[in-house]
Amino acid sequence: MGNIGVHNRSHYENVLITKVHPELIIEERLPGFDKVKNINKAFWEQRYEDIRSFEKYLSCNGIVIIKFFLHVSKDEQKKRFLERINDPTKNWKFSSSDIDERQYYDDYMKAYENAIQETSTKQSPWYVIPADKKWFSRIAISTIILQTLKDLKLKYPVLPKEQLEKMEMAKKMLESKD
Repeated sequence: MGNIGVHNRSHYENVLITKVHPELIIEERLPGFDKVKNINKAFWEQRYEDIRSFEKYLSCNGIVIIKFFLHVSKDEQKKRFLERINDPTKNWKFSSSDIDERQYYDDYMKAYENAIQETSTKQSPWYVIPADKKWFSRIAISTIILQTLKDLKLKYPVLPKEQLEKMEMAKKMLESKD
């Protein structure tokens, strides 16, 4: 039929925030994971496998997946936070928790790197986009989306002859009556 959907992070949070803050996993009350020390390599592998399996399922059902990681440098992040603080029209974008999390910047980058490596597949690739310059990231993303749409070779459906004939009869009927 044709739909376009956008997810913002969604299930990737399960291998990003929780990788940096594994204590959050304990709050999920998962069987066998009542202590951070129980969260091992196999746990993370299963989470990555779940993501790959879900995306494979979507792909097998005709959904085209493209994923973007907008990489903002630590310096650019600082600049944007200061702009949000200094500009009253951008204050709503700021959260003090962003400053608390900033100390984990390198840990987050490692978590993103792992997630991208583990969940990028042929049917659902990741595109890492340098995002310090918004104009560049917007062009890069638009170009990838446009190429993806072109590769789909979309076209309007062609109606069968019988349906075209019925439609022509309906047109004549509608045009002859008020």
